[in-house]
Amino acid sequence: MGTADITTTIPYVNARPHLGFALELVQADVLARHLRRREDVRFQAGTDENSLKNVLAAEAAGVGVQEFVDGLAEEFSSLAGPLSLSVDDFIRTSRDPRHRAGVERLWRAWTESGDLYRRHYTGLYCIGCEQFYGEEELAGGRCPEHGTVPQRVSEENWFFRLSRYADRVHDLISSGALRIEPAERRNEVLSFIKGGLDDVSVSRSTGRAHGWGIPVPGDPDQVIYVWWDALCNYVTALDYGNGGPDYRRWWEGDGRRIHLLGKGVVRFHAVYWPAMLLSAGLPLPDEVLVHGYLTAGGQKISKSGGATADPVDLVRRYGVDAVRWWLLREVPKAVPRRRGPGQFIPGLG
Repeated sequence: MGTADITTTIPYVNARPHLGFALELVQADVLARHLRRREDVRFQAGTDENSLKNVLAAEAAGVGVQEFVDGLAEEFSSLAGPLSLSVDDFIRTSRDPRHRAGVERLWRAWTESGDLYRRHYTGLYCIGCEQFYGEEELAGGRCPEHGTVPQRVSEENWFFRLSRYADRVHDLISSGALRIEPAERRNEVLSFIKGGLDDVSVSRSTGRAHGWGIPVPGDPDQVIYVWWDALCNYVTALDYGNGGPDYRRWWEGDGRRIHLLGKGVVRFHAVYWPAMLLSAGLPLPDEVLVHGYLTAGGQKISKSGGATADPVDLVRRYGVDAVRWWLLREVPKAVPRRRGPGQFIPGLG
């Protein structure tokens, strides 16, 4: 019997869970249940807790950062009950000792590969995305995802030689060795790579990070960039840091490695993450399955966007089977639909 390791993305815990993320959890759960009919399946979820967004939200609430993320992480992990999720493992990046050990081991591997170096950098940074943007990527001077004006940041950081892996990642995707579905997203990624890959900043000053995050090994004045830290969760939760049996079985083995994610984070999972794994000499995911957004009034349902709906409340009102069915019906894989929670009852008809 084969194996399949199925993962969702890990959300920031700067606000309560919303219906948009419940969509991804339910999609992953349905896939896991289906594959369990003929394969050994591991279904992993978690929370991304080392973000500046979380720090700023905690400060706004007048609460310590760890206390703040602890409370919200519990709300995310407890979705398994109301949504009837068959999650096997839930990783918390600020609390789980497996995570820091694995991130530090990967950092050492990138160092040994000669793929890390320090340099000064000035760029436009969106806190909502936790990402730098080029001027040409902005929409009227604003973040294309959040509609906010990014901050101009100038500091010395650690950089990863992403440019070194452009051809290899492109070939893996175009050959189908790294499968990205749907084709629209695969073509989007290939076009991005063909446009040229710049090396990417993978650390932040401890001051700008408000002292929150995983310190760069051997450089306490820097913390690891939250996306670089977060992407590692797919192997750190398998105890990669200690070379544990779960890592050997689920990631190094012959089974499938499947990521489910939203279209807004394709670049991280289909370009950066494969390059990170190639640098460290680790196997790559086999499949990257991308879904669209659930929107309300034409606006993406998200914590930062302000358009939200409580999935637990909807389950109380309509029942878990109805909510799961509605989510899968309204947002098939990679097809954005524009029905908000206010149209939930008509959707049941």
